[in-house]
Amino acid sequence: MREFIILVISIILIIVAFLSLIVVRKPTEKKSMPEELEDIFQQYCELLLTTLKLKVREVELTRFKLLSEVPFEDGQFEYYSFDYTIYPEKAVVDSNGIVLNSSELLSRGGLKGKPILLFFRQGEEMSEISFLDDRDIAQKGYKGYVNYRYANLKVWPIDDEYSLKVDDHIIRLWENLKGDAPFPYAVQTRERTQDFLSYTAQFTDTWEGQDIKVNSWIQFEKKKELIYWIKSFNPVAETYRGIRVGSTIDELKEKYRGELAYEEDFKGAGPCYGFIPPDETNRYIAFFVTDEKITEIWITDGFDERPFKKSTGYVDNDVKWQEYDYSDKLTERYAREIYVGQHKSDFDADKVLNSFVAKELHMVTVLEHGLLQDLPGRRVYYVVCEKREGHEKLHVEVMLKRVKLQNSVTGEEIWVTERYRSQIISD
Repeated sequence: MREFIILVISIILIIVAFLSLIVVRKPTEKKSMPEELEDIFQQYCELLLTTLKLKVREVELTRFKLLSEVPFEDGQFEYYSFDYTIYPEKAVVDSNGIVLNSSELLSRGGLKGKPILLFFRQGEEMSEISFLDDRDIAQKGYKGYVNYRYANLKVWPIDDEYSLKVDDHIIRLWENLKGDAPFPYAVQTRERTQDFLSYTAQFTDTWEGQDIKVNSWIQFEKKKELIYWIKSFNPVAETYRGIRVGSTIDELKEKYRGELAYEEDFKGAGPCYGFIPPDETNRYIAFFVTDEKITEIWITDGFDERPFKKSTGYVDNDVKWQEYDYSDKLTERYAREIYVGQHKSDFDADKVLNSFVAKELHMVTVLEHGLLQDLPGRRVYYVVCEKREGHEKLHVEVMLKRVKLQNSVTGEEIWVTERYRSQIISD
């Protein structure tokens, strides 16, 4: 009996010792994945296949495999490989009539490697979902790509000068929306970037409402969503200096005195005044005008160029040129007079200018004059005058053109006054 008890105890001890050596492995916790992944991948595929004019009916994503986790700020970026199937609306075949498979379709669209899924996880929230070419990742590495795309992003300066006030709400150029609407009741539309913005943002948002349109680029979803364009047709919304749609040109010039340029057809949208302050940025405000009133306002950035250039002349660019009649110099009689030695002064541009001043500006005192532009076949002169009564300053620009006499036997060319414009200058 004693031996039996010892045997049982020994067996129990052996079993306990064996069980103590067994490492209990907890089942791997399965991570949740972002919702609507297939919809986002379908958009990605359709963008790649734009050149093929191919629509995608459906996609399937399976077998996600975690490749890397990169800690970043208050969360982490996660890279995944995956299998995919693309169902186009119509089959695409190669030169041999063989139907292209999913990877061959993306290759035709410009994808050189395999698509990789990347997104940012912060607790239970997932954002900044993108699909990348694994060759791009191979060049920079997992951490290197994250730092390249998301670390040390350019800081765009915010200045109230470039803002629009709507009721009690202010919309500022380069303001970070962080996922919020720029103004109440704005309707959002998100699109994948296809132009130069794609290097820094994969999506742009358009916010519309109250006759206002705001565009922002999504550099880092819910973290860095910057306003880069504000457009207003709203007659109540005002710029920082109080100009709105419906303001007159005189009101505009009063508020932005000495800081405006003018273009007759700015970016194909018509006559426009541009606010170009003396800073080193390419920010600007465009005021489009019709019938002496402002009809549309843009607040944006020219990025690599400054679109407006301040006038270098003596008369503002928005002052219209007046045509000057020189038809008498194109007659057969005038050509005969030139032939016999008359009108010798018309061969000298400076003397033609003096003749214009003596005839058209005899009621003022000329203080200064000179050559403003010397162009092929044309010259533009400036004349600074003072009225004899009231002592107001008057700036005049005179354009001369070199013309060939139509009825000349020897083909002489003379200078004529083609057009002029003038402007009273306030002290």
